[in-house]
Amino acid sequence: MKKFASTLLLALMGLTLWAITAQEAVDAYAARKGMRHAAAGVVVIDIDSNKVIASHLQDQAIITASTMKTVSSVAALETLGGDYRFKTRVYLQGTVKGDTLMGRVLIVGGGDPTLGSHYIKGNPNIVNEIVAAIKQRGITHIAGSVATDESLFPYPPYSIHWDVGDLAWDYGAAVHALNFADNVMKVRFKVDKWGRFSPFRLSPSVPGVGVVNRMNYRAKGEDIDFALEYGNPALVLMGNVCPGSYNLTASNPCPAALLADSVTHALQRAGIHWLEGDDVTASQSSRELLLTHESVELTDIVESLLDRSDNMFAHALLRAVALSNGWNSGSIDQAGVEGVKRVLKSLTVDTDALFMRDGSGLARAGKASPYLLASMLTAVAGKEYNGKRLCDLMPKAGSRVGNVLEGHRLSKQIVLKSGSMNDVQCYVGYYPADKPRYAFALLANNYTCSRSDLRAHMSRLLIDLFGDK
Repeated sequence: MKKFASTLLLALMGLTLWAITAQEAVDAYAARKGMRHAAAGVVVIDIDSNKVIASHLQDQAIITASTMKTVSSVAALETLGGDYRFKTRVYLQGTVKGDTLMGRVLIVGGGDPTLGSHYIKGNPNIVNEIVAAIKQRGITHIAGSVATDESLFPYPPYSIHWDVGDLAWDYGAAVHALNFADNVMKVRFKVDKWGRFSPFRLSPSVPGVGVVNRMNYRAKGEDIDFALEYGNPALVLMGNVCPGSYNLTASNPCPAALLADSVTHALQRAGIHWLEGDDVTASQSSRELLLTHESVELTDIVESLLDRSDNMFAHALLRAVALSNGWNSGSIDQAGVEGVKRVLKSLTVDTDALFMRDGSGLARAGKASPYLLASMLTAVAGKEYNGKRLCDLMPKAGSRVGNVLEGHRLSKQIVLKSGSMNDVQCYVGYYPADKPRYAFALLANNYTCSRSDLRAHMSRLLIDLFGDK
């Protein structure tokens, strides 16, 4: 078993002279109650020497859940650059005669996940930009409509590896060429004591999207589930419901329709008059670029998605990597994975233990070894992307990652990305947060203790490795 180099190093790490070694701490973690049948992969790497100082099942491919987002984030930062901005182009399609557009306003999707997002600080508002550009162009009347072009991405908009049961929920929002308002919507309704339902209301109201009620009424207890029918499209409500008011968040299957509707109403409010007209025959050759909307910088997008664990944002990055690598046919998601592997190989990270199925880790078939994840973190630990390192973009342990290290001083000294789903709990990150000396990966599948007990085990391990005993 390899010990830390000296008493001085132990002191710098905040450990006492009688602290156990790193490997002993890992061995004790793997032997704790509930871990007997678990795939409990652990790797701790000394960044300066690039050497593993402690491990358990380091080469085992294990379900990563949302820690896979660090992989797609690194690949996007390496491929596109930290200052990269998604672009969405808006055209006038048809003929402008005086103050009247005889045609349509055409919004062409560029895969930007942040359009209309409520989570990005200082997010530029594409709807307001379009209104301002129309007015500046001197247009006061439109004989046509607001149309959208989503041809950049093939169907389906979601990963084929995502479970169908996840697609209707907000965390299962798909990635379209045109995304808007985080691709989610609220469904609101009430049920009285006689089992009567009030009218279902979508907020925002998405043109063409309906609600199908297949719920059963019962006096007590509820168990509501969603399904999404992309073909209709419709949100199907299933399960059992009892008296009360409901405000549920679901995935929006038609974000482009919501964007077009939002622009239409914003133009009306701004005094633009709509005239009867047929814009269907407007030709491609008659397009005039009205504006190019740009997202915030990629570093801001990565920071937001890692903090909130946003599946849609992360999968959009995978598709952006594919586009940057020249994808034009076949599976865009597979092309993105191949692009990710090229990036990791350029960082001298062995990709044999990467079984990537999407950009977010929502796919349960997505696996990686703890060593791959920790070695990737080690490879980019000192790299800057537009002035920011990966550790600067990751959340601190005490902010948004459950109760790991709750109340302990290390909660502010460790940055990490968490990942969880049924029978899966994972963490990858750096210590110390501001000047990383160690990269680590803790991946646990099929544990038999409670999740809270597992998190306590993981907290104990991190304390044994990096904190006071």
